[in-house]
Amino acid sequence: MEIESLRKISFLRDLTDDELKSFAALLETRDFEQGELILAEGTAPTAFHIIREGTVHVRRKANTRDMLLARLGPGAFFGEINLFDPGVATASIYAMKKCRMSTIPYDRFHAFMDEHTHAGYRIVSALLTEMSRRMRSTNERLANAVLRPVVPETTTPH
Repeated sequence: MEIESLRKISFLRDLTDDELKSFAALLETRDFEQGELILAEGTAPTAFHIIREGTVHVRRKANTRDMLLARLGPGAFFGEINLFDPGVATASIYAMKKCRMSTIPYDRFHAFMDEHTHAGYRIVSALLTEMSRRMRSTNERLANAVLRPVVPETTTPH
């Protein structure tokens, strides 16, 4: 991925050219066809993904139905949760059009941040900012979709 393209990605914006070049050298590129499953909910992810071209849908099973959580396009990313808290994927990711992804395995991402501590700090800070925004948005959507206002109990006069 080119340096100028990387600089447009929110969590990489503040890195120096040298740091971006080092990061770019660790990325692998992969194409996905329309409708292809990129990551299945409940499986253990192994890499962080940056969308270079195309659109993906983030979906989660809710009972027997798929719920659309988000649509992500060029410059967006996913896999940040497992960068910090390894576990299983909390949602499935599908290519909605032909997509090109740049990926970096978690072990390489950690090694980069260990080797480039100042860049690592800026990356972690930017990722946490983005994760906080996503959490606020999710909380708002949940509150609007599910929660109903609490109506105070009325007492009947005796």
